Formats: sequence, C-alpha cells, structure tokens
Amino acid sequence: MRLMDDNAGTVIFRPVFPPEATSVPSFPVVPSGQGPLDQQGGREVARPSAPRLHQAGKMGLSEGAPLRDELWARISPAVQGRLTGHAGTVIEWFADEDTSDPGRRPFAVLYGDRGLAFAEPRLNTEHRPVYAISRYELDPASYKRFDLDHRPPPTAAPRWTGPATPSAGPPAPDIALNQNAKNVLGNLPAKAQELLQAPFLGGEPVRDCNWYYLGHPHHLTMFFFFIAGPRSVTAATGTKLIPVGHTDATAHWSLRCHRTSVVRRVGR
Repeated sequence: MRLMDDNAGTVIFRPVFPPEATSVPSFPVVPSGQGPLDQQGGREVARPSAPRLHQAGKMGLSEGAPLRDELWARISPAVQGRLTGHAGTVIEWFADEDTSDPGRRPFAVLYGDRGLAFAEPRLNTEHRPVYAISRYELDPASYKRFDLDHRPPPTAAPRWTGPATPSAGPPAPDIALNQNAKNVLGNLPAKAQELLQAPFLGGEPVRDCNWYYLGHPHHLTMFFFFIAGPRSVTAATGTKLIPVGHTDATAHWSLRCHRTSVVRRVGR
C-alpha cells in the first residue's frame, strides 16, 4: 500500500543525505517581525510579509500502481546514469508513470547536492520514444538545512491558516502553487511551510513544484516536497506519524528542510 497524490511519483532509491558536519549550516531563522541585516551597511532592512499558511487537504490513497523498482527498471541505464550524474549525492528522488505519454512511460526526479534533475518521456522528430533530460544546477556550498521535530499533543489547537504567526501582519500574496500543491503543503507544520516558501516571497517565480509520499494512512514512511525557481530550490523530506489518540491535525512530523542556490537552469 502506498499513499500518493495524482501529481506525485514513486521512490527510486533509498535517500542518501549529505554527511552531518559542522560545515553544513542550518537555516538562519529570523523571528517574525525582525529583518535580516543589510550586508553593506549592517542596518536592518524590511522583512518580506510572513508566508501564508495553507489549509490542509486530503492526501489521497493509491493502491495497485507499479512499484518503484519496476518503474526505475523501465528507464534505460544511460538515462539513469545521466540523472545520477547531474544530481550528485542523492538527497531524495521519485518516479511515476507519465499519464500523458501514450505508453505511460515513467518520469523521474532526483534531488541531490549538485542538482535537481528530471527525466521526462518524449517523442523525437521521427516520433520515436526518447527521454528529455533537464536540471537545475545547484551550488553545493550554498546548501543549508533545518531539522524539525513536530510533536503536538492530541489536544493541540486547530492549525492556524493565514500569516505564519497571527501577529505578523497581513500575509504575503500566494506564491504560484496550484491548489493540489497548497493542499499537500497545508499538512506540514507551520515552520516547514514557512521555510519552503520563504525564498519566493520577494518575487522569485516558482518554476517547478512536486511531491511524493509513501506509507499508510497513519504512517508516511517517506515524504518529499520541493519548490524550484530560477535562483532557489527548497525541499522538505522526512516522515509523518499519527500516534494512537491523535488525529491527522495533530500528526507528528520528523522533517529536514533543505535550501540550495541555483547556478543555472538547463533544458527546462
């Protein structure tokens, strides 16, 4: 049994995180209402409006779809090698059948320390099946992460929707996510939602967004959500558990939030 959204995919590999080291910085979390320091003058500058927190939507259940190993095996070794070469050390990945392809060939996404790489089934000018490879090249030196262990009690208040904190003022305009993405994003803890959206609040457009999750209704053993733009890639990876006596609204999440700067976007 696996849980997934219609726009999501299936895992290909077991994730390999960048090594834990003091040289890998965590996010510079700035309290709401305070601005970061201007690099030139050392003065505080205006902080963007607080990210909007979204309403949780239903995360659908799918059974009987092809398993990850089968989907990965359908992609040629040459394409597999190109994807892993572009991604570098793999942080997370997924694949799924492309329902727009006549043969329902799988597409694949790999996110690593050096790239966010995509393989998408296409037809060439002779109408022969091929794969289009594209990627966001990432700067490994810019990689930052923030670990989040969210364990609310079963009697926790309902999730707040709106600004990241009620006192933060009016929320920023929605970044360009479709409603399905907002529904999935709304299931995450507020801090994870804030970190995923933060780089895009100042006007950076969203170019790509997708997600994948695996497990049972009460326990997602793997979760992956990413947002990519011309300058930034953010992602959340981890697990979700609904303990006995809890509901979906008070689920426990163990997440790692990632942020990396984009060097260039190739072929997408």
